[in-house]
Amino acid sequence: MSLNFFSTLLFGLAVLAFLSGCATTTAPTESSTKTFDKTTNATLDATSSTSPGSSGSGSAGVEAFTQENFIALKGEMAAGEGEHLAALGGLLHVPAYEEEHFFLVTKNTYSQLYPSSSTTPQQMLVTLNGALIAANIPHQ
Repeated sequence: MSLNFFSTLLFGLAVLAFLSGCATTTAPTESSTKTFDKTTNATLDATSSTSPGSSGSGSAGVEAFTQENFIALKGEMAAGEGEHLAALGGLLHVPAYEEEHFFLVTKNTYSQLYPSSSTTPQQMLVTLNGALIAANIPHQ
C-alpha cells in the first residue's frame, strides 16, 4: 500500500469526522425549538382568563407566573421596565399601545403594590388590578 493511499484514507476520515460533527450541531437547535414551542403553548394556555383573581386557567397562569417571577417583577416594577414586567403585561392582555403606560403605573404605584416585605404575589396582583382600572388601562 502506498503513502498516497494512506493520505487519501486519512483525508476521507477527517472529512467524515467533520461532517458528523456538523450533523450534531442541529440537535441544540431542535431542542431549543421544542422548548420554545412548549413555552409558547404554556403562555398561550395561560392567557385565556378575564382578570387577575377570577377563576379560570388564565388567572392561574398569571398567578403562577407572578409567583415564579415575584422578585424579578418587584425590581422591574420599581424601575418601570423589564422583560418580566412586559411578559406580565402580555399575560394580563394589556394592549401593546398601553405598555409604556402600564410600566409607568407600576413604577408610580410601587409603594401600594409592595406595601411591606410580607406582600404576597396574590396581594400585589389584586392591587395591580385596581391600579390598572384607576389608570384606565385595558386588561383582562
